[in-house]
Amino acid sequence: MAEINQWNDIKENYHKGSLLLGNGASIAVNDCFNYQSLYDKAVELGYLTTDVQAVFDKFFVNDFEHVLRRLWQAKLVNEALGIPSGEVENAYEKVRKALISTVRYTHVSYDDAREHLEHIFKFMQEFDYVISLNYDLIVYWAAQYGNRHLGNWFKDCFLNSEFRPDWRTVKAPYGKAVGSTLYFYPHGNLVLRREGFSGERKIQAGTDSNLLESILDKWERNSLAPAFVCEGTKENKRDAISSCNYFERVFFEVLPSLEDTLVIYGWSFGDQDEHIIEQVAKSSVKKIAVAIYGDDQVLCGNIEMKLEHLTLDDLVFFDAHSEGCWNNPTKDYKGEKKKQDKAIADDVQQLAGEKT
Repeated sequence: MAEINQWNDIKENYHKGSLLLGNGASIAVNDCFNYQSLYDKAVELGYLTTDVQAVFDKFFVNDFEHVLRRLWQAKLVNEALGIPSGEVENAYEKVRKALISTVRYTHVSYDDAREHLEHIFKFMQEFDYVISLNYDLIVYWAAQYGNRHLGNWFKDCFLNSEFRPDWRTVKAPYGKAVGSTLYFYPHGNLVLRREGFSGERKIQAGTDSNLLESILDKWERNSLAPAFVCEGTKENKRDAISSCNYFERVFFEVLPSLEDTLVIYGWSFGDQDEHIIEQVAKSSVKKIAVAIYGDDQVLCGNIEMKLEHLTLDDLVFFDAHSEGCWNNPTKDYKGEKKKQDKAIADDVQQLAGEKT
């Protein structure tokens, strides 16, 4: 029977390693991310009509990025050949608008996520690398929140909207920051868009509080193709990775470069993400800690089987709700918050007494 540890009891063994985040990390912030498929959600909400669903069926996938990429490439071919706009362009617009509407409906607002960001950036700060498999803005928001307190600590290795080929050199501390954490998106993110047949650019838009709406507005106004993969089989995701320079660099350079220790939070180890494990197996990781919700011994056994070929020195499990991990406050923070709340309550009571 696998032992479920508390994070504070094991964290010293995983200091300055890497952190891998799955969808459970986003759900921990807000339950709005608790759906099995963005495509199914779009159908449920009525944004994908029957004729638009037929476009997905033609490609035998349910991933927005794949369909939009193929349609966008077909558009470029039509333009190059002087073929007038028609069904391809109409299909592209319908799929793109369905994606925009679904993301707008399902994504948490910055105001609702803000209370979690301090805890998240402090947790991420303890790692050299953060690998997020999520398309949402939680990690980006937390990183920017942290940089306002720490200086340029969190870096996504983009400069002037382009990913730096010398990303390893970015690890060196810069400015007033005394350390650094690099963060990456192997499956892309809302902040990235397609550029040409295999390129990508980071979307520079708005402040944190209106970033989501600014990104969606740019999609609408400029007919941008997003660069993120949120579902599909392992083969679908490998196909998407080979179609984008950024995806390839993270997959073939960053993941095999992970060292010593790896913490995994919110990842279900689904068959569709086995390609991630394959790359981790090429790295120097020897110790892995996995967050578990509750006492799910079946999941622990499944994870042990998924990782048995990695020849690890140690595999441990810890409580996903334990103090100090991800968005769970530390004991010190809870105590300080109680003091602040009491001080505010005392001030209110005193003012009320003075008025009477």
